[in-house]
Amino acid sequence: MKRLLHIVASPRGDRSRSGAVAGRLLAGLPDSEVETLDLFAADLPPFDGAVIDARYALINGEGVPASAMADWRAVERYIAHFLTFDLWLISTPMWNFGVPYRLKHYVDLLTQPGLAFAVTADGQVQGKAKGTAIIFAAGAMDTRPDGPLVALDFQAAWLESWLRFIGVSDLHTLRIQPTYGTPEAVEAAMQRAFAEADALAARLR
Repeated sequence: MKRLLHIVASPRGDRSRSGAVAGRLLAGLPDSEVETLDLFAADLPPFDGAVIDARYALINGEGVPASAMADWRAVERYIAHFLTFDLWLISTPMWNFGVPYRLKHYVDLLTQPGLAFAVTADGQVQGKAKGTAIIFAAGAMDTRPDGPLVALDFQAAWLESWLRFIGVSDLHTLRIQPTYGTPEAVEAAMQRAFAEADALAARLR
């Protein structure tokens, strides 16, 4: 049985289009053990000056300052939790060409040297996330690779780069775009994404 983490980056609940398509794929994977992480409800530790100082202290072979210990331990727990899964689903809207701030916060917490990735003596990055990742990227603008606004894609393209950096090699992106326009255009985008979700679920089973 695959362990699957669904990372929800939309605060819109049942109105989320990325969430609806992710739910369609999850329905096609009935044998998976699914955990949901709602980033707008999660108690994410701060990624502030004290935590950054702790990060550099460890890089320099020093101890974590007592003032940052509790928050740093929380960061370590989030990373360890993420790495226990075989499959990651990220359902996210596009906000201002990129991702919601809570998803950016989560990525900043996870991307720690020695924990999510290591750097070899010759400068090669070795990510520690081994499994499959699926991005459900919804957006009002059509930033698909063959779309007219691809140069404005700092959402799916950024997530793909990050996931590869931390070690994910089996990566799939389902774009739910455009979600703004005539009802017919939006419905066509949703039906296209649902069909892609069904096909991908069949491959993953």
